[in-house]
Amino acid sequence: MLTEQRIQKVLDKVVHNIQVTTDIVDTAGVIVASSDRERVGRAEPIVKDYDAINGKPTFVYNGRTYMRFTIDKAVAYFIAMDGVGNVVRNYCVLIASIIELYLKSNMQKLNREEVVRRVILAQVSDLELQELVREYKLEPNVPRCVLVIRTSSMEAENVYRLLLKVFPKSQGDILILFDSRTVILVKRVQDDIGEDELGQMAAAMEETILNEITVKICIGIGQIKPNIFQLRESYLEAIQAIEVGLIYGVPGRIYRYDSLLLERFLHEIPIQISQKYCKTIFNEEARKVLNEEMITTVNRFFENNLNLSETARQLYIHRNTLVYRLDKIQKTLGLDLRNFHDAVTFKIMMMLNNQRNGSVILDTV
Repeated sequence: MLTEQRIQKVLDKVVHNIQVTTDIVDTAGVIVASSDRERVGRAEPIVKDYDAINGKPTFVYNGRTYMRFTIDKAVAYFIAMDGVGNVVRNYCVLIASIIELYLKSNMQKLNREEVVRRVILAQVSDLELQELVREYKLEPNVPRCVLVIRTSSMEAENVYRLLLKVFPKSQGDILILFDSRTVILVKRVQDDIGEDELGQMAAAMEETILNEITVKICIGIGQIKPNIFQLRESYLEAIQAIEVGLIYGVPGRIYRYDSLLLERFLHEIPIQISQKYCKTIFNEEARKVLNEEMITTVNRFFENNLNLSETARQLYIHRNTLVYRLDKIQKTLGLDLRNFHDAVTFKIMMMLNNQRNGSVILDTV
């Protein structure tokens, strides 16, 4: 936990010269930081009985002095120091004050964007997040969704500046310049906005970026989460949506996690198994037949729900030419793509083949 790591840093610096064993204990009775790091994780059960000890801020037990203190009047800890008497008690007060000042100064260096960045990267504990939510008024139970905008080159800063005009901070959305190729939008979701509307918004965003600053992007959309504590899940979903969308050649550049169920399922199949099944269909002869023109024909045929006439019209070829190409595939692979079952089999096998060969695509949007 980040808060407790900071507390440990304070102890390392302050208690070093005191030469007295000092622990920081949480309300569950677990030592979370200590001048003797080997003690971290041990139990101090007496603090769980704090209320039974008349709730006094300082008490003595078994030759140790215990003092309860809070951070920002919310999160409680106990200092447990060997020894009794006024000197030890004064040390406890001093250490508690230093810890609180140190943690406050660190929090003041953050802004809302940095807080959310740390949330989606799992760099804050639930306990610390509760502190930060209160400090930055982040409204913990507002539905939100994470959109990851990935640029084709290192132009994320230009995209970030443009999107700041589209998604002003006053609307409750949070825009983060994540790295040189990535911008993250944490979108506040109103009751009348669903997954489809988010997809439409992302498409409009892509068009605006392309027209205004001519930067090619792709966008991954995670699922809507009911509270800020699940933002990381939405972020990971958006990242995975981009990954599987690119690998499996999903049309367009907007990848919604919830609409990629088949792709996500196939992505979890081990490479060794997909190779085993791909080899049964995509032999050397099949690779010769499935050239770029043939793959384009098949994809258009699938897009048109196996409709021969409409596919031929869109490809500007005669219907008999299309039939000839499908017959050629049937003869080579043993699959008649005019048959629904065979078409589904071919589609899945092609996607598995892309999984085996497509990971290199991830570096090019």
